[in-house]
Amino acid sequence: MKNRMFTPLNRQRLLWAAVCGLLAVVAVLLFVAWRGSLAVPPEDPLLVRRAVLDALAWPVPAVLALELALAFGFGASVGLAVPPMEGPGIAVVARTAAHLLCSSALFAGVCWICGLPPANWQGLLLLLGIYWLMYLVVWLLRYLRWRAELDAIRRALGLARPAAGGVWQARLLKPYLLLAGALELLLPLLLRLLDPPDVPGLTQLFYPYLLLPFFCLAVGWSAGRRFGVALLLPVACGVLTLPCVFLVYNYTALFQAGAAFVFTLAGNLLGALVRRVRRHSCGET
Repeated sequence: MKNRMFTPLNRQRLLWAAVCGLLAVVAVLLFVAWRGSLAVPPEDPLLVRRAVLDALAWPVPAVLALELALAFGFGASVGLAVPPMEGPGIAVVARTAAHLLCSSALFAGVCWICGLPPANWQGLLLLLGIYWLMYLVVWLLRYLRWRAELDAIRRALGLARPAAGGVWQARLLKPYLLLAGALELLLPLLLRLLDPPDVPGLTQLFYPYLLLPFFCLAVGWSAGRRFGVALLLPVACGVLTLPCVFLVYNYTALFQAGAAFVFTLAGNLLGALVRRVRRHSCGET
């Protein structure tokens, strides 16, 4: 059991989990400090929220320790996420459900201690819904990556035809194009229905500045890891934003097309670079 626990792959995952935990700690501290600077009236320059201090009635070091523990735990839970298709189907479902439940609880704790959700359960549920949507997208992309590895094994055994490549490939990018279309054509309309008319934060803040860049970067990265450079994907992601720009927003939101193109292209190039480095290290051409 000990040897299986400390295999090179598991040590790599533990190291990645620690790195993600430390990055989450830094991100939370920076966010809390920035959020405190925007408070009216301005809060004391602390690394914890004044509202959380008042609610818990704990000393500052204890609240700071809780904040760091929640941030590190959430980052580590993200870093410990393993490829979803390892093991039989029941084990995959159980492991995914347990990981989602654990990471969601830690995410909710981080949101609360950072003062993110409003003072009602609807605000927290909204933030959890956004997290679950991002989780689902990443899971689907990792599933596509697993299918790519399975197809590569089949081709190596002569059980499938070699995949066609090229920077303008379309047929192989069909799953990514469909996912990008669902996210860019349907999600803004759904968020518009959920948005309160007086403060449309979902469509005006969360989607263009958080969800759209994240989704485009993730889709581009996954396609780059699987196929290499695929220039059709960032072009398509930029074009797919245009219908909702005029249905949900107006011409001032045309920057979303540029943002979708840039983030998808950046993710695709980074994924293609990692793919090339790994293939070279394995002696492949």
